[in-house]
Amino acid sequence: MALINLERVANAVTALGAPVYIDLAELRGYRYYTGVVFSAFMPGQGQALAQGGRYDGIGRAFGRARAATGFSTDLRRLLRLVPADVAGLKGILAPHTGAHGLDEKIATLRAAGECVVARLPGDSSPARALGCDRELIEQGGQWLLKPA
Repeated sequence: MALINLERVANAVTALGAPVYIDLAELRGYRYYTGVVFSAFMPGQGQALAQGGRYDGIGRAFGRARAATGFSTDLRRLLRLVPADVAGLKGILAPHTGAHGLDEKIATLRAAGECVVARLPGDSSPARALGCDRELIEQGGQWLLKPA
């Protein structure tokens, strides 16, 4: 039954145009996976961009057991894969500080239809590398936009 299920998953993924490689010896230290486990790779990257698997009975401790699939990824690694000049994207890079009035300014910009990207802690990527053509800066107690 497990191999039939694996074949169904592989067929569904290849139907979407993605290559599938199956390793029947794949073992992970996590005991909470109860079905297929997976890793997502990209050419030129030495490690998986995402890893995950199937869980049966998730939520049992809370009285509602159900099946689920989940994955984890490193957002910083994904951001480094974004081309330096992302054509067509216009956004605003906001700092990662909890400075006074910053959250309100971000909410106002987003409500006006702007794409606001909040910088991750420790990230020093240029705004353009994150698809932003403007930056939100604090000047004299006011949040202002400046070209990136």
